[in-house]
Amino acid sequence: MNDIKSILDADEKLNQIGANLEHLASEIHSDGDIISPRAMKFNQQAKALMTTIKSKLFAEHDTKTAKIHTPEEMFAAVRKRSPRPLDPNLNYPDWPRVAFTQQYIPHDITVLTEHVKIDGEVAARLPVNLPFMSTMNSFVFKSDSKGAKSKLEQLHVLILRLSAMLPHAVQFALLDPVGMGQNFDFSNQLLHKRTNNTNMPVMLEEILEDISRISDNYLDVRTKRLIDVDHEIRSTEKFEFIIAADFPKSYDRRSIELLAKIANNGPRTGKYVVLQYNTEHEFPNGTSIDMFESLVNMHDIKQFKKSTADGELFLLQSLEDETINDILEGIANATPEESKLEFSDVTNLDPASWWQGNASEEIRAAIGGSGAKKDDLELWFGRSQDRRTCSHGMLGAMTGAGKSNLYHAFIMGLACRYSPEDLQLYLIDGKQGVEFKGYPNLPHAKVVSLETSSQLARSVLAELLAEMERRNNLFQRCDVVDLSGYYKLGSPHGKLPRILMIADEFQVLFEDDRDGLSSEIMLKLSAQGRSAGIHMFIGSQRFGAPGMQNQTAIFGNIHLRVGMEMSDADITALQEFGPNGKRLLRACNQAGQMILNDAAGDDNRNFAGRVSYLDDDTRLALINQLAEKWQQHQATADAVALPHKAILLDGAGQPLIANNPQLNTLLQLHPQRPNEDQWIEYANRGGHLQGLAEPEWYPIEKPAVYWFGQELNIHGHARIILRRRPHEHLLLVGDSNEARFGMLGLFLAQLGINAPAQELDVLVLDRSIKGSPWHGIMQQSSAHLGNAVKYVEKYSEFSAQLAIIKQQLADRQAMDEEDVYELPSIYVVINEAQRVKELQKQAGRFGVNEPTSDSEILLQILEQGSELGIHLITSFDSVRALSKVFERRDTDGFRHKIALQMSEEDSFNLLKLRQASQLQNDGKHPIYALYVDQMQNNHSKFKAYCVTDRTSYQNQLQQLSEQLERWQG
Repeated sequence: MNDIKSILDADEKLNQIGANLEHLASEIHSDGDIISPRAMKFNQQAKALMTTIKSKLFAEHDTKTAKIHTPEEMFAAVRKRSPRPLDPNLNYPDWPRVAFTQQYIPHDITVLTEHVKIDGEVAARLPVNLPFMSTMNSFVFKSDSKGAKSKLEQLHVLILRLSAMLPHAVQFALLDPVGMGQNFDFSNQLLHKRTNNTNMPVMLEEILEDISRISDNYLDVRTKRLIDVDHEIRSTEKFEFIIAADFPKSYDRRSIELLAKIANNGPRTGKYVVLQYNTEHEFPNGTSIDMFESLVNMHDIKQFKKSTADGELFLLQSLEDETINDILEGIANATPEESKLEFSDVTNLDPASWWQGNASEEIRAAIGGSGAKKDDLELWFGRSQDRRTCSHGMLGAMTGAGKSNLYHAFIMGLACRYSPEDLQLYLIDGKQGVEFKGYPNLPHAKVVSLETSSQLARSVLAELLAEMERRNNLFQRCDVVDLSGYYKLGSPHGKLPRILMIADEFQVLFEDDRDGLSSEIMLKLSAQGRSAGIHMFIGSQRFGAPGMQNQTAIFGNIHLRVGMEMSDADITALQEFGPNGKRLLRACNQAGQMILNDAAGDDNRNFAGRVSYLDDDTRLALINQLAEKWQQHQATADAVALPHKAILLDGAGQPLIANNPQLNTLLQLHPQRPNEDQWIEYANRGGHLQGLAEPEWYPIEKPAVYWFGQELNIHGHARIILRRRPHEHLLLVGDSNEARFGMLGLFLAQLGINAPAQELDVLVLDRSIKGSPWHGIMQQSSAHLGNAVKYVEKYSEFSAQLAIIKQQLADRQAMDEEDVYELPSIYVVINEAQRVKELQKQAGRFGVNEPTSDSEILLQILEQGSELGIHLITSFDSVRALSKVFERRDTDGFRHKIALQMSEEDSFNLLKLRQASQLQNDGKHPIYALYVDQMQNNHSKFKAYCVTDRTSYQNQLQQLSEQLERWQG
């Protein structure tokens, strides 16, 4: 050991060489999925190190243990730091510890080992690599019958090494006509494989179809090989190795011709042929090994002669059964590493770059990529620069195919590209859908409909049709034919944004549509909508819908067709794609894969690719940023910078008054309490502009509007207008406490909208049960009115106040009309009237029930009070309880009636209609109500404002109170 001191004296030089070795080892997997071992240079560095030491021992100074290691131990240490799938001896790694989540693309692959000797002893076993997937070659393990078994074992090593290097990105086609699969006894454990030994030509033809498909979808003049396609794009495809055992024995001529064709054309599309070629077997007539171009022998010593002058080459060690099981079980149990094309790859997330798109001719947004590009798959509507037209679109995708993510990527891509002044969105979820619930705050969203019923969905279609007709009338006055022409005039009557309706599970439109209304509207929109700047993008699990009429005519105007993973039966039945499109659709078997056709199904315009992934956190953050940007834009445009709120139609939940677009428009239009002229302007404002669409709004009648819920249409919130006309009173009947208290409580809360507190005189008798969840709601609801409200719970106090109101009624009857106009409106509100025994009719002298003295006052108010500004508002839990206070003829004094679910008999007795018995036919929730205008003889069904949660209700009151404080100030 005399030379150990000299070795340690050369420590600095040795450390430098060792560092160099480590650097080379790290380069083996420096790019994660790119393998470049550079075995030659590694060999040279190793030999240079051996020469420098000139000893059988390599000294590595360890200050703690002072150990001296052999060269073999040094290389073993380097090998431990290398990825296990790259180890020359696959029996060596501890496979149960391998996660099998990372991919190592074998540009080169280990085919032999070189044993380096010093002084006659093996100093190191180094891998010898062969250029593999970096080439356009096919490969062969060549031998005679004597060496066939050894070559088969080497083929097994190759299959297992490829499985370990590409655990979820490789599949095998195993050809074994002689052994009928026995030559690959582990094949059942392979995760992805094709096996069809009974009809080999059919399987090989399928592979050739895949080669054609991949070439069409991914490769072009810029990207000539699948291996060069961006990882996120090609991750939906698998590299495939077609392994032929005992070739060419028992291979027929057709199979060999097909196999040669795959070998010669497949490598560019990720299909590689590997033959175990027995040179003693005869080829069928007309075939030969020469049919396989660029065939490389994987064990040809001549290929490695220059690099192996100082060592001997050996075949790779055969695999132990335990090794095979450990590798294949590990792969089967591993979760694949997710590879996603991110939304940021197709859309610029810098707010400074947003809203630069021009919507005068078209709207478009990238949703994903194909081939080498990440952002070349675009959905678009309008007229393109090359004068092609795309009016509407449809999407077919089975559950789990990524349909929802496609919607999100498209919506947010458009929202980042176009200003809300240029684009409005109508988003409709089907009956069970809540995919669009995050969008009410998106400034582009005009309507967001969740868990949409068929009636509600049809109302959105009807609104789009009405908007189309409004626009066409405007274009006619401007002497233009379409939106583009209107833009060219400079938008003389204000900016008209393009409108895009996106309807998921669109079949809901045709449910219970016995009159074919939806089909009729959709036909008109499909034919004429584009010129008005109105486009539809409809989606479902398949194209078409039961009950849809005029489907051929409608689909003839739907130029954009998008398909994702679908069942084979649905694809076979498709008429919206041609044969090539169907072939491409069948290859969509992973979430996010899609086929796009923007030429009404023209089979030459199919594009395949992958949708970018947009996670919910990023999407919601983007919505907030876009809302912020819109507020800033409004501020710079001298507009009122108020938060945007879409019209929210929730088919399952109860509506909130905070989402009432008519009330919100009123509050947003007027920073201060409106004067009479402003009230008239707002009342006359069209429903599509969130006004009341009420032409009869005369200040002399002291009109006051109150909302009670959401009608089953896009704009309507159920409302009444109380005027100083006969019988302007309100009766609420039904046994749902949530709805009855919600509607009556919010009626009180809205009193401050119509008049300041000093112009109101409100008497509230609250007979709710103390200690119940409903007790105190009326007091909370009217608290903002201060001294204008007399809130009582004892009947004696109410009776005293009622006597005062009786006198006021008499006084007003004696006054001139103009003098009465100056007096405040009086509201007598009785909550839970069924619990006011003092108002129930009493037995008279002749055994006939007669009204009490206080009931007589109420009847007087019913008959004469409203013309003089005194209105009665009362609620009962049932028609039976109502009949104890009022006769049937008396209830006719209530012009406005709101009924909840009741029996058919009660419905007819109260309303002269039977519809109140059908309100909850679909279940207890949501809670519906029926409004009847006794004078106009019309009625409408709506979802009632409810007290479903006390905290939520208090928040609604707080929001409304804060808005009204601005008016009081």
